[in-house]
Amino acid sequence: MANLSNDDEEGISLFPMFNILACTLGVMVFILATVATVSLGADKAIEIVEAPIELPDSSEMTVEDAARGAAERRRPVWIEWDGVQLTIYPSMETVGFDRDLRSFDSWDETYAYISERLTGTRVGASVAQVGLEPELRYVVLLVRPSGFDNLLEIGSYFEFLGIDVAHEPINQQWQRVRVN
Repeated sequence: MANLSNDDEEGISLFPMFNILACTLGVMVFILATVATVSLGADKAIEIVEAPIELPDSSEMTVEDAARGAAERRRPVWIEWDGVQLTIYPSMETVGFDRDLRSFDSWDETYAYISERLTGTRVGASVAQVGLEPELRYVVLLVRPSGFDNLLEIGSYFEFLGIDVAHEPINQQWQRVRVN
């Protein structure tokens, strides 16, 4: 085994390597925190618009192309649910619910209450239009965390009407911005 020949000689020190490692970790944590903060920025917005439908030339389509094209032409109707009100985009029309949807004894009572609240509103008219055109339209339900508790009730109402529903969670703090 090797021994130091002189008591004044120092052995190998790992202290500089640990310093470099600690500095590298510190820089990586700083970069990660910066990227996370920037990606969660407060000034981010999403504009929901309806895209135009482009129809292909029907003389060149096969049966498979026609079926695939019909599925691709389905357009979403964007509706936000926060547990108290439905908001339809991009018009920002809202319908409020003053009762908890979980408080009803049966699904029939729940559906009757929702139908009553939607009757005569633009949101109700849009939902009815989607129900009349299920092969052309479907609903994307943008759900805030405050709407998770009674999401089953509102989602099953759309399914009861024969409407396909997709759920998309959104952040509670996101602000609605009306774009003109």
